[in-house]
Amino acid sequence: MKLKKLVLSIFGGLIVVILSAVGVFAAAAHLYVVNNSDNSVTVIDTTNNKAVATLNVGSSPTGIAYNPAYKIAYVVNRGDNTVSVIDTNSHNVIGSISVNPYPWYVALDPNIHNIDLNQWVKNLPVMLLYVTSPIINGINILISTLDGVLTLPGGFIQTDVPPGIGAYNVALDVANQKAYVVNCHNATLSILDLNTKKMVGTVENLENTDSFVGIGVDTVLNKVYAVGDKIDVMPVVDANAKKVVAKVKVGSTPSNVIVDSAKHKAYVVNRGSSSISVVNTMNDTVEATIKVGTEPISVALADGKAYVSNCGSNNISVIDTTTNKVVDTIALPGLKPYRGLCPWGVAAFKLSSYSIEQGSVFTN
Repeated sequence: MKLKKLVLSIFGGLIVVILSAVGVFAAAAHLYVVNNSDNSVTVIDTTNNKAVATLNVGSSPTGIAYNPAYKIAYVVNRGDNTVSVIDTNSHNVIGSISVNPYPWYVALDPNIHNIDLNQWVKNLPVMLLYVTSPIINGINILISTLDGVLTLPGGFIQTDVPPGIGAYNVALDVANQKAYVVNCHNATLSILDLNTKKMVGTVENLENTDSFVGIGVDTVLNKVYAVGDKIDVMPVVDANAKKVVAKVKVGSTPSNVIVDSAKHKAYVVNRGSSSISVVNTMNDTVEATIKVGTEPISVALADGKAYVSNCGSNNISVIDTTTNKVVDTIALPGLKPYRGLCPWGVAAFKLSSYSIEQGSVFTN
């Protein structure tokens, strides 16, 4: 792997990762904020909600995943088709790996998998990452050694959808080794088997529109939630039956959804109405609507909080998920929003264990 030089970005992005105390930051939790506007990652200390460090990554970063075992972050750079590898103990970019064209988002399987790397390296324990590639309709597989230092290409899963931009966003059901992929310009949902590395199902006609950009899954109830930014309803898919079983009315221009499977709550980001819809996934009804900053793009969950990235106001709204109230607003340093140059996607990981608290990466 080699370090990538900073390249001017062409779009706005923000990804948030919640991580436990590392390095000089003692016992404080932190946010990792990926700024597509200036190709950087900002580290925010959540004890005072202040920025404490800035890292340079690749061009036009969009997605992020976090390895909780060895505190390594993986940032997807859409502008130069790479994934930056960050050592969060030292807050240094330690390398990058090339992926297929126009990558957007990444999800990490925190389970340990034993693979045969080649004829000499057998039964190697690794973690696996999945990076979307909309242009060629598929998912890149990346292999990460458990120390987090070495990351290698591990193949590609074709989603086999009609022509057009697909494989935009991905959510994992780790226990059942399934991946759910929303295809942006096809109004379809692809179901992948991660063990066989093949597509095993398709849900067509999610709604009579395209531009599906967000996806989340309640892994306990086997329900998948998809949002498209041209409609104000959220299709609900029964993952076992592979069909739409309900539609939930949310706010205008929904851009992302994240699911807390333990609490059976889905948080829908409504960019057009500057709000979050809180949906009970047990009965698929909206329980609360929370006003946040201007033009929210995505949301992350961690430690009883929801962190919402606001494109128009260039900040993060902090929501107490017990009261469904905004309890703080974090101002973001750097460039101000301009024609889409703004905070963009959000992903969050619970670092006290291997359980992932995310539903999707504009996600998870």
